[in-house]
Amino acid sequence: MIVPQFFERYEWNCEEVEPGIWRASFADEREEEYDLFVALSDNWLHFAVSPLTPRPVTECFFSLHETLLRLNQSLRLARLALDDEGDVALLADLPLDDLRYAHFAAALDALTSYTRRLAGELSWVATQPGYHSPLF
Repeated sequence: MIVPQFFERYEWNCEEVEPGIWRASFADEREEEYDLFVALSDNWLHFAVSPLTPRPVTECFFSLHETLLRLNQSLRLARLALDDEGDVALLADLPLDDLRYAHFAAALDALTSYTRRLAGELSWVATQPGYHSPLF
């Protein structure tokens, strides 16, 4: 698979954590580290920045869910989700048909940009009961 070559061209290191799944890491302006996973399926390349925030506290569930849904409407090429364990993830998918480096780089650009723009604010929404985000 060309995923390791795409990461190399993007000038990021990656490791294959299990067959068909690669992990890379990047930091935001506050030096917070995030893991980016890329998983290969039959017809798709799946991307996930997970976890995007600390584990949400129970008192923040409603506010967080509402915030994620509102933000999803404005995101392009990516979406916010909750995984089976309740972690917030930032996701993207690319079809394998005619996959090019430019598509891969655009997905990484979008995911890193959204992470840097949203992760800190979403962390507050996820962990601070009563906090109202100025994002909208």
